[in-house]
Amino acid sequence: MSVADNFTDFMSGTSFVFRMAVDEYNSGARNWSGLLDRYWLIVEELIADPRAKQLPFMDNPLPTLGMIMIYLFWVLLIGPMYMRDRKPMDLRRVIIFYNLFQVLLSGYMFYEHLMAGWLRGYSLTCQTVDYSDSPQSRRMFNLCYVYYLSKLSEFADTVFFVLRKKQSQITDLHVYHHSLTPIEAWILTKFIAGGNATLPNVINNFVHVLMYFYYMLSAMGPRFQKYLWWKKYMTEVQIIQFIICIAHCINALVTGCPFPRFISTLLLINASIFLALFMNFYIESYKRKPRAAGGHRQAKPITETTVTTAASGVQEVMLVATEERDTARDGTTSPDTLAQRSAPAGDDINNNRPVMVVDGKQEEAQEEQQEAKKDTPTDGKLEQQQQQQQQNELDDGGESSELEIMKLESTLESKLRQRINVSKGADGAELEELRTGNASTVLLSTVAAP
Repeated sequence: MSVADNFTDFMSGTSFVFRMAVDEYNSGARNWSGLLDRYWLIVEELIADPRAKQLPFMDNPLPTLGMIMIYLFWVLLIGPMYMRDRKPMDLRRVIIFYNLFQVLLSGYMFYEHLMAGWLRGYSLTCQTVDYSDSPQSRRMFNLCYVYYLSKLSEFADTVFFVLRKKQSQITDLHVYHHSLTPIEAWILTKFIAGGNATLPNVINNFVHVLMYFYYMLSAMGPRFQKYLWWKKYMTEVQIIQFIICIAHCINALVTGCPFPRFISTLLLINASIFLALFMNFYIESYKRKPRAAGGHRQAKPITETTVTTAASGVQEVMLVATEERDTARDGTTSPDTLAQRSAPAGDDINNNRPVMVVDGKQEEAQEEQQEAKKDTPTDGKLEQQQQQQQQNELDDGGESSELEIMKLESTLESKLRQRINVSKGADGAELEELRTGNASTVLLSTVAAP
């Protein structure tokens, strides 16, 4: 049977089932379970690809729908409840190997899509489904089933989010995408394993090679962050993907391509929804957030603290407090400290890691820095350098303490001079003692005075 005959049977069978459903509904029958069972048998006989009947999960959509429901129930309810009082799991190595697997699988499917049709005679404007059992048609059918299984494996993306307590990454876009694509891939394999419906798969496989390679590099630690500058462009490629799919579906509908119009319409609606969601994500991630990163927070002004002495008879003395640790001696804030303060922390929706935007660049935040410290080898030389650094800090601290004591004594001496001049008329002997004595002697004599 030729491809045209198969397509004619598919269209006539679809029309027949639809007419039967309308007639039986108008007749007043309300035995829904019986209707569904009878119509599904008709669909199996007239529309479904007979090659898919014996494959796992392909007999009917219930197993796929059940897996989707379990996925949603776990990632939205059971998983968060289980991890609520637990620490995030360290899945770094697992994620690296998982992403590597997805890169290789997506690369294989991309190659197979090209070799099974899109570089072997498929038309970019209009391509019908070949239901024959030729080697090329069988190759495309097997590829569609592998594509369906790959969408089930991508449930692990969200599972990793939950186990690592990255709930902020489980967005509506993420859940919608991972819930819908298995059903789409099931329909593809069951009814239309080839033709126009596989063009989005080719582009999707190419995008997934880039995407999971990005995830893999991101999971490998801070030393690979300098190679992740192209995240923004990867999102732009995804947007271009949906624009191409929309144009391809519109062309099939307008030109009267002998491909199921119902399927072309569904693909058009789905691509339009994804385009809107990704455009919103792109605007929120790359057009609005950098504005917040551009503003710099001013350094806090030098404050005054009240130092209260424990001895009775001595009143409170106002002293100028030391500057903040991150403020320079000349009263300005260093550029590095200022950038760290002003950079807003955000979440990388693609690799689920907190990142910090500094001058338009992305740097790993404290979580990655702590992981990097764990991986740093410690030997005798490093320990000796650390001990020397600690000794230098102690020496600097001692000098700083002596300088502060000298400042305190000078301030106390000045204050006490003023108080003595006011209360005792600036007696000559006491003034001489102030000139020759130190601040501690003056302080003790003042405390002991009646």
